[in-house]
Amino acid sequence: MRFFASSSITLAVLLLMALGVSAQQQTPAVVGSTVNGHVVCADTSAPARFAKIMLKSTAPSHAGEDMMKSILDGVKKSSAKNGTPEKPQTEEEKQKLAAASKGMDQLTDMLSATTVGLDGEYSFAGVKAGTYYVHVLFPGYTDAYSRVAEADFTSTDPEARARVAQVPTITVSGTDSAHADVRLERGAAVSGRVLYDDGSPAVGWTITVIKPSTTEDLGDATAAAMAPALAMLGMGQNPKTDDLGHFRIPGLAPGEYALRASLTAQGTGINSANMGDGGTGINLVVFSGDTFTRSEAKSIKLTEGDEQSGYDINIPTRSLHNINGHVVSRGDGHTLNVGEVNLTVKDNPAVHAMAAIRDDGSFHFESLPGNVTYTLTVADAADGRNDGPANNFMGISMPNTEILRKYGSDTTNVALGDADVNSITLTVVQTDWKPSPKKPKAAVNVTPGDLVKGMLGSDDDDNDGK
Repeated sequence: MRFFASSSITLAVLLLMALGVSAQQQTPAVVGSTVNGHVVCADTSAPARFAKIMLKSTAPSHAGEDMMKSILDGVKKSSAKNGTPEKPQTEEEKQKLAAASKGMDQLTDMLSATTVGLDGEYSFAGVKAGTYYVHVLFPGYTDAYSRVAEADFTSTDPEARARVAQVPTITVSGTDSAHADVRLERGAAVSGRVLYDDGSPAVGWTITVIKPSTTEDLGDATAAAMAPALAMLGMGQNPKTDDLGHFRIPGLAPGEYALRASLTAQGTGINSANMGDGGTGINLVVFSGDTFTRSEAKSIKLTEGDEQSGYDINIPTRSLHNINGHVVSRGDGHTLNVGEVNLTVKDNPAVHAMAAIRDDGSFHFESLPGNVTYTLTVADAADGRNDGPANNFMGISMPNTEILRKYGSDTTNVALGDADVNSITLTVVQTDWKPSPKKPKAAVNVTPGDLVKGMLGSDDDDNDGK
């Protein structure tokens, strides 16, 4: 299942943090250059005590892609043990994978970061030969690296190259020493409240800044899902609204922004006992200007060290409604119990949700913006029954389903207005698929150790039976 795989990726990141796992073996002696320096806050002239500092190679890094490949290989191996066929990646999944790889790049950067001391001094040992940008993360402050857009580093535009030239760099041979001091500037900040349209505070919503007048990207949801894990490592921010709905985002470089408020939750009535029925759950995104449409978001201009308050977001919950329905066989009208229904918006492919077909043939999409036409498409529809012992994923029981009959797809458009739509019926035709000869299946147990092995490239199972 795509949902299962993406959940595994997020859990894998959390496991790395919780277990303190390092992807590198300890060596008996440190070989390489030494880099040191001092980090100071410009507005106070005080040391940036306990800031995180890292050396980022000026050469392109594929560390995030490599780590994601290791994680996905581990997930695929677990699925193969259960006889689950591998599906080709969709374009949407490729874009989500790219966003996850970017997050993994940040994770690997943090694994090699060091801490600034009480006196503002830092040092790196065992630095390989090369040229590096010096980048500092300190809440409320910005450095030259954070003020450069990602595209600037590969741009040939003279203005972009000039901005990149302001970032401190060091070049080492692998046997020498280098010194680089960094000065941090107090960043701008924006604050406000997020409220529901009845005036009650929206608690626990994640607030991020985005570029104005842009459309939602397919990787935005993946990046938002990884943000809490990266924030726990000190890599970036994950501002959430408090019990009164207040938020404040500090450490912003001068520029023009819009606000994105998001909340992700399990579907109502879903827990570990019926997780397979949950699909992608509830995913709400609202932008500054009280709109569900990113391109209509109200922008905010911030200058150096600016402190802007009163940027409230009111969530128009009265415009949120549900779509419910059933998937049935065209042959005899019985409801199916395996598969999924995918939801998209025609003019915005980034809006995507998945609802599992439940045991009674029903599917449920919750809290969707109204006055929008959605496209529903059935995928992997089948009749199935529980077969043998359940699989265990980190203590969560996952039923082992035997497929009896497979069906084709069906697509329909649903105009969601000012009320719920509860009468959708998607009708599918049985295919000529025949089940393979039945083989006894053993339960597959995936433990935290299995995921860590997959991430670190351990492949002990390859020798099974040899």
